[in-house]
Amino acid sequence: MGLPANKRHLIELLHKFKLTYEQLSQYSDIPVERIKAIKKGMEPTDEEQIKLKKVAFSMSELLQKDTGETMD
Repeated sequence: MGLPANKRHLIELLHKFKLTYEQLSQYSDIPVERIKAIKKGMEPTDEEQIKLKKVAFSMSELLQKDTGETMD
């Protein structure tokens, strides 16, 4: 059993793409405190899930264009 999608997207953004909480907050329009709470296990709202997903996919598209690398 893997991680929920929203948690996986958040971890990828913070670790794989090396974004800080502040950068992620700026890109997603989610307050830093909420991002930290979601990372610690709180459930994101539907709107927050969509915002995180959009940022994760746009970052992976940029990475793919730059390096030819795809998400696993």
